[in-house]
Amino acid sequence: MNVLAKVKLLKEDKTVIKAFTDKEVAKMIEADDFKTYLNAHNKVMIAMFADTGIRMTELINLQSSWIHDTSMNIFGKGSKWRYIPVSFMLKKYMIRYERIKEAYFKKKKLEHDNYFLSRSGKPLTGVQIENIVRDAGIKANVREEIRCLPHMLRHYAIQSTLRNGLNL
Repeated sequence: MNVLAKVKLLKEDKTVIKAFTDKEVAKMIEADDFKTYLNAHNKVMIAMFADTGIRMTELINLQSSWIHDTSMNIFGKGSKWRYIPVSFMLKKYMIRYERIKEAYFKKKKLEHDNYFLSRSGKPLTGVQIENIVRDAGIKANVREEIRCLPHMLRHYAIQSTLRNGLNL
């Protein structure tokens, strides 16, 4: 007889990941305006993370041609396509951003179709995006125990979706 079969293992408590509050996310989005190309792209990027919960690599690789009126195609983890709905508010921000982006790159022939581009017209890097999110967190006075990273905005989006009663 196996003596270890009678031993009951202790259950560990599952930790709930602390995410941003609704007010903190709103302040992060409000931290930038639509006055310059970089401000607009930072604002829309934070709003997109918070609204859709996409991963940082999915945002980096997001192509302009994958965005539709009420949804966008995402090429994500495991080389799989997902369709993500876009809220009315995010769509309004995206339309303003696209106008500013078009005017900003008017005289420059773009080599990339990425939705978010650096000021020189190249795709963004993960470090650049992390810095944008971190700066927005500083401007918004986010609590110190919250790490201001793109992945934390993903946690926020998922927790927000669950709080609103949607089934993931």
